[in-house]
Amino acid sequence: MPAVFCAASAISLGSRWLYDTLAAGNSEALLDYRRLAPQAVRNHPSEEHFLPLLVAAGAGLTPQGRRLHTSNSYGSLMMDAYAFD
Repeated sequence: MPAVFCAASAISLGSRWLYDTLAAGNSEALLDYRRLAPQAVRNHPSEEHFLPLLVAAGAGLTPQGRRLHTSNSYGSLMMDAYAFD
């Protein structure tokens, strides 16, 4: 039987990985997210929606991200917002 893909599960895993990675200030893992984050390539087939997060993290005073908001739209889009104080 073929594996069944669950978008909600994939985005939830990716969102949790991102939260943990940013909370730890692990910028090296963040830069290698396409290899390290669960379902990264499926969740971000092209990078233009993820790269602004890297710019914000680099511009912040610390690589640690503080999540300001999290929500899910349409069962397949995470709408997380982070601050880099």
